[in-house]
Amino acid sequence: MKLIKISLIAIAGLLSTNALAQEYVMSCDEVVTKLDREATAEAKERFADLRGSCMGVVDRDGELYMHTKLVVRRVRGDNVTFYLPATDRTFTTRPDPAARANIAGRNVRARDLVPGQELNIYVSVSEFTQPVIRTVHWETETEEIVAAPVSTVAALPTTG
Repeated sequence: MKLIKISLIAIAGLLSTNALAQEYVMSCDEVVTKLDREATAEAKERFADLRGSCMGVVDRDGELYMHTKLVVRRVRGDNVTFYLPATDRTFTTRPDPAARANIAGRNVRARDLVPGQELNIYVSVSEFTQPVIRTVHWETETEEIVAAPVSTVAALPTTG
């Protein structure tokens, strides 16, 4: 699945769990409430297996990242099975052979991962989300710009 490939590409910049404890700057819910952002449709599809697993948001060099942990369950050939403790889910992926995880200062190929190893995943808030649109503006006959609030409504069925 696309999600796993992207996740494993993200692993290249990961730290092992024996690194310093995470210092969260906000909760995952605050990305929605404080920053007024929502997950993009593409992100929901690509990261479907990670849904609900965000443990908190960290700041790395001024960029916000949603953080979660994966545990390696099994490595067979080109396939890696991960366990996601935050949601109690397991999924299998076929990572890019060039992908590397930084574990204790060493770059480790996905095929060399060992069951039981914990990996930190960081997904960029700016790449995963988009601003929630609250107002739209349009031009009137007099060329005046008028603002109108946006409200979400259920789509009506189409015919024909």
